[in-house]
Amino acid sequence: MPQTPISLLPMQRTDIEAAVELIRKSMNGIEARFAHKTMDFHFGCLDHGLNDGREYYLYRREGRILGLVGLHNYIWGPRENVWLTWFCVHPELQGQGLGTTLLSAAETMAKKLDYRKFFIETYDMPDFARARAFYEKRGYTRSGTIDNYLPNRAGMVVYLKLLQ
Repeated sequence: MPQTPISLLPMQRTDIEAAVELIRKSMNGIEARFAHKTMDFHFGCLDHGLNDGREYYLYRREGRILGLVGLHNYIWGPRENVWLTWFCVHPELQGQGLGTTLLSAAETMAKKLDYRKFFIETYDMPDFARARAFYEKRGYTRSGTIDNYLPNRAGMVVYLKLLQ
């Protein structure tokens, strides 16, 4: 799939189960459980008129959710910083350019919202080696590590890209 503009639609509460299943298929069950919790929290906040700093967008084709990308501005952090959240591509489409297109669309949205620093959290486990290589190939630089971050003792790896 060539990198061409795509339409991303805001995620709705009714999309949670399908989005979580996409995360399970493209990542793993542990990430899917965390995603379910954060998505439930996000929509619960919206139900009460609260902004949790998150926005989720979906890429659909023929009624199927094939990609997910989100932005997260920690409301207690600097206004110029944004984090990528729950980024994934359906396994059938991985390696065909959709991930690059989704990430580019997220960067474009972030710029329009006046974010200047784009952070990505991933992990130093072998399961995430492909993700780390993906981000590095797209201009993200490793800016920090938190050792022993996860229960399995894996470290968190933080990437950064300055948006112009």
